[in-house]
Amino acid sequence: MTDDLPGFKREIFDAQVAVFETGDAGEAAYVIESGCVEVLVGAQDAQRRVAVLAEGAMFGEVALLDHQPRTATVRTLVPTRLVRIDRTHVEELLQRSDPVIQYLLRLLLERFRNSSGRSVGDEDSAAHAKTAQAHDPQDLHAAAVRTLSLAHDLSNAIDSDQLELFYQPIIALPAQTLSGFEALVRWHHPSMGLISPLEFIPLAEKTGLIHRIGQWVLHRAIGDWETLKSSLGPQVEDGFVAVNLSAPELCNINIVDIVRSALSAQNMPTQALRIELTETTVIANMGTVSHILEQLRAMGVGIALDDFGTGYAGLDYLQQLPFSCLKIDMRFVMQMHSSQRSYQIIKSALELSRRLELKSIAEGVEDACTASLLAQMGCAYGQGFHFARPMPLRDVASWAASFGNPGPG
Repeated sequence: MTDDLPGFKREIFDAQVAVFETGDAGEAAYVIESGCVEVLVGAQDAQRRVAVLAEGAMFGEVALLDHQPRTATVRTLVPTRLVRIDRTHVEELLQRSDPVIQYLLRLLLERFRNSSGRSVGDEDSAAHAKTAQAHDPQDLHAAAVRTLSLAHDLSNAIDSDQLELFYQPIIALPAQTLSGFEALVRWHHPSMGLISPLEFIPLAEKTGLIHRIGQWVLHRAIGDWETLKSSLGPQVEDGFVAVNLSAPELCNINIVDIVRSALSAQNMPTQALRIELTETTVIANMGTVSHILEQLRAMGVGIALDDFGTGYAGLDYLQQLPFSCLKIDMRFVMQMHSSQRSYQIIKSALELSRRLELKSIAEGVEDACTASLLAQMGCAYGQGFHFARPMPLRDVASWAASFGNPGPG
């Protein structure tokens, strides 16, 4: 047996060998690469052949979604090579899939059992009426219905004025002055209330609506810049607003023209806009990303690498791509007092940013002690609940005044 990929293994069997027998735990499915097998049902002393499967066939597949014992025996007829697909691996993939897909797979499995009563080499619904599942069917149903409903409503969210930008202040740590903001989109659903971007942004990417939402966020943030800038105070010369771009948005061939046009329409300086993107976005789309980021940076737009330290071990992209800022992930910042590893990771990230002449922002600053330590370590900016939670535009001026940035008026 040799491993090929995680969750997939090749297994070689001699002729007349049982791959699995009736009553065995259903832990995997198999694809026949070469050779053939027979499927036997019935009591051990009275088995009868119900099928012969050859190259390319799959058997034991219902076990990928279930935990029931086998209801058939599968035995090789000739030397046979199989690709084994572990159920635990498929369950892991299923856990990360869309709730609608999860629900449909479970529903199809149940209907398959009720209609056929048997899957070759797998569980019999009459003998095992109660299916062991990783999730409660009602929970899956509710999640699927919610996802479908949100997908339908999301297309109307922009036109119905249900989206709003919240702004989280970014503070210059040594001087403790307000220097910029990160724009964060919120969805006020008319019946479900506030929907987290962690839920609707992935949904927008899957449905293709991310482009409309992304353009709305970009134009709104740029349109809000004059109001945001007035809260920074006259002493701040390099203030900025940061906007997140997802992979589909960043790979839009027109994104550079869209950014340029939006800036021009509002007479916003290019250096006042900062684009934030994650390591995953960068690595998965290196070819396209490189060309686009070079153009945006040439315009003067800042480019921040978000969630730094959580993505990939290789750092070649820092040399290849024109980043102007590193954002240290909040998971390290929030553990820097209790975890020596987190502290050292932050220390190394700050040293790296200094050597590469990049600005540094620490996310997740939740207390004065953390802010002070980061400042001592040379971190340029901090962002987190210690300073302020994300807030609607209408609240920015009053918060800035209470923080000590009353603005020009």
